[in-house]
Amino acid sequence: MKNRFNVLYNPAKAWEQLKEENFSVKQAYIRMVIWMALLPPVFAFIGAVYSGWRIGYEEPVKLTWQSALVISIAAYLAILVGLYIFARLVHWMAQTYDSNATVSDAFVLVAYSCMPLFLISITSAYPLLWLNTLLTLVAVALALRILFAGTPIMMGIDKDRGILFTNSILTVALVLTVAVLAISVIFWANGMGPVFTR
Repeated sequence: MKNRFNVLYNPAKAWEQLKEENFSVKQAYIRMVIWMALLPPVFAFIGAVYSGWRIGYEEPVKLTWQSALVISIAAYLAILVGLYIFARLVHWMAQTYDSNATVSDAFVLVAYSCMPLFLISITSAYPLLWLNTLLTLVAVALALRILFAGTPIMMGIDKDRGILFTNSILTVALVLTVAVLAISVIFWANGMGPVFTR
């Protein structure tokens, strides 16, 4: 796990090493996930409270630090729990593809595939809509490349089935994203929404 960033520039070799390491879910959380999952909420907090979102030449829109803190803590917990739920769903689907992968294999696959998304969240410390959108698209493309390379290796299936399985994983990811958005709306409607400074 010392070379955890290898997955960004040499995914095939990094996945082989991760498969050999055979980390448990707990080890993956401790060695990578709890630290990387801090990046999005911390930098979003900084951006929302100190920099603010600006569209065009308007004054930046900022959140109160109390509101941003509550949202950041909730986001951090959602990332930690969401990754595990996502991994369980991937493991459940693996049976369809005759995979003998464990929940730990599925969790490592999901967690490491998200690394570009964790790292690109650093840009939210100074949010520029066009730049953040562009960089996020690049991070999503890199995450997809990593996921497509890792699915056959981590799940122990051939490459043809790996492509089909990866498409199934992406479908589940989209469904989970919509579910998170719906849950966010429910929380916002019940008093946990953002409080703006202006």
